[in-house]
Formats: sequence, structure tokens, C-alpha cells
Amino acid sequence: MPVLAEATDLELVRAGDTSRLAERYYGPVFGLARRLLGDAAQARDAAQETFVRAISHLREFNPEHSFRSWLFAIAANHVRDLLRRRRPLAIDPALEEELPDLSLPDDRLLRSENRDRLLAAIDGLPFDLKIVVTLHFQQDLPYAEIAPALGLSVNAVRIRLYRALAALRKELS
Repeated sequence: MPVLAEATDLELVRAGDTSRLAERYYGPVFGLARRLLGDAAQARDAAQETFVRAISHLREFNPEHSFRSWLFAIAANHVRDLLRRRRPLAIDPALEEELPDLSLPDDRLLRSENRDRLLAAIDGLPFDLKIVVTLHFQQDLPYAEIAPALGLSVNAVRIRLYRALAALRKELS
């Protein structure tokens, strides 16, 4: 067996080396959750829960598929459930005037306005389009890996990505 640092995902799964798998994929899973949830603390919790679920269901993993796609599917489903349970925070209008000014620091204001507009437009997409954009562009997953992760055909992934990009073009033009 190769050195575990160079081992494939399948070799790590077969060896039961869940700590190495978690080490390898925590960053990408956290990044996906953070992009979809918009909150680092919730994303950390979601990433941890994703790994708890993956480890507890590792026997159900089909070695004919990509481990990365399987893990992202677990993360996407968990985040979708979290977003469904979210309730908007109601702020009493009388208290709203007493809230502190939460202006962004100067260094954030120096960021590209176009990048901020793009991220805001992505955030405004429906979840089924946003997840495809995030998996393809942020996580660099090909259509063939996104499809099983979301339970879609490759053609359905292409269509969703096309619709997402059309909506982003319209929003940003």
C-alpha cells in the first residue's frame, strides 16, 4: 500500500483511515458550506456534521463512485436541511435604531466591487442552481462528479449550470 499521504481516497476508505480523509477534505467541505450558508461558525458545524455522517455511513459508500462526490452530496444535503430550517430574524423596529454600526472595515471596501456583486448575485440564486455553481466553480468538480453527488443526470447538471449562468448574466448586466 502506498504511503498514506499519497494514498487514493478508495485506499483510505478501505483502510478505514477516516482521520486522513477528514484532513484531506475538511477544507473543501467547509468552503462549500461557508459559501452556501454565509456564516463561518455554521459552516464549521456543518462540515463537522458532514464528516460525522460520512463516517457513520462509510459502509454505504459505493467504491465505483468518487468519494469526493459522495462526501459533497452529504454536505449539500445537510446544508439544504439547515437552510430549510432557518427562520428570518425579526428585529423590533424600535431596537433597530439602537444597533451598533456594523460597517465593513476599510480593507474590505478596497476589494473589487465586481467580485462583491458576483458573490451577491450567486447568493441570490435558488439553492439548486447555487449548489451547482459552487461545486463546479469553487470546488472544481466536473459535471460527471456533480451529477451523482446531487442525484442528477449529467445533462441536468449542464442545464442547471446554464440557467445559473444566464441568471447571473442578467443580474449583473
